Amino acid sequence: MHKTILKRCRIISSEGVIEDGYITIEEGTIVDLGRGRPTEYLGAVIDLEGYSVFPGFIDTHIHGIKGLDVTSHRDPEKILKMAMHLTEYGVTSFLPTTVTAPYEDLLEACRSVREAISMWRSTEGARILGIYFEGPYINPEAAGAQNKLYIRPPDLREFRDLVESCGGVVRQITIAPELKGAESIIAFAREHGIVVSAGHSNASYEEGLRAVGLGVSKATHIFNGMRRFHHRDPGIALAMLQLANVYIEVIADFIHLHRAVVKMVIDYISPDRAILVTDSIAATGMKDGIYELGGLKVIVEKGICRLADKGELAGSTLTMNRAVGNIIALGYSLSSAAKMSSLIPVKSINLEKHRIGDIRRRNKADLAVLDENYRVIKTIVAGEIVYEI
Repeated sequence: MHKTILKRCRIISSEGVIEDGYITIEEGTIVDLGRGRPTEYLGAVIDLEGYSVFPGFIDTHIHGIKGLDVTSHRDPEKILKMAMHLTEYGVTSFLPTTVTAPYEDLLEACRSVREAISMWRSTEGARILGIYFEGPYINPEAAGAQNKLYIRPPDLREFRDLVESCGGVVRQITIAPELKGAESIIAFAREHGIVVSAGHSNASYEEGLRAVGLGVSKATHIFNGMRRFHHRDPGIALAMLQLANVYIEVIADFIHLHRAVVKMVIDYISPDRAILVTDSIAATGMKDGIYELGGLKVIVEKGICRLADKGELAGSTLTMNRAVGNIIALGYSLSSAAKMSSLIPVKSINLEKHRIGDIRRRNKADLAVLDENYRVIKTIVAGEIVYEI
């Protein structure tokens, strides 16, 4: 039986911090952990003195990385390359995310993700949790960096065909709930276990409340791509924040949201509802330059992505380890950061049964080893070291 012991490390879980701890891994599963030394040392021993072990990060909103893009590079091998690149940043599971695109492109993207899932092994990098459609049924008035050429009204027949053709890998969709026809999409999605997130929406506060009643359970990158908040017209953002059964995506790069707003949001909803996401594009991990997102030209300067023609933000180059470092710099505990970057993302897409997202006995040994500057030293997936410096 393959056994690995991590020793002399700080263990960060959703329940607290264990100093000078150990984690025992057998056949890809955490079988024991605690303070001090394990009772036996049979197996490979890795000394991690001076390092912190977090649950592997789970990015549930990511379009691309290192020149690769989910929507345009519709190839299972490219998805697997993304999976490996993500381990450099401590990510052990992710939800490949498309942007608004023609039906045929979305179908091909879905098939590539499905094939990549069937090909995936723990040595291939981060787990692939399914596919996330950000659009195409969104409000053109709140398009942001979504290509308006491909935005279309909610079409249940089209969406049903897409879901059925994808073979069960559709995990989440962003929709503008105020649009005519959105209600039937939301109902169909919920019946088929697909999480519905409200975003790229010009919905009012009242329309936001109604959407949650219909089955919306997440908010896509809060405040971004939403009707602007006003004290006499709070819009959908406040509705999403107020309702306790809604999870909230937060892009903690301090560009999409001012750092004070990030703190205000998390303080208000608590870390139990906050999901750290990157919304990263192909420029992530690359030099500044010109890139593409959904057929739109994006200029990246000093790591900030903007549409070439309108100057609007177009995704990010944020990585999950940087997001975690930013959150901790705001004063949140290590455990809270672990929740928001791992456990809550899993809960938000109803995948707790996969036993990922936290450091617990019987959970999969998906771990990120970080130094004091939140640089990734090692990434472990199912007990296998898939990345190390």
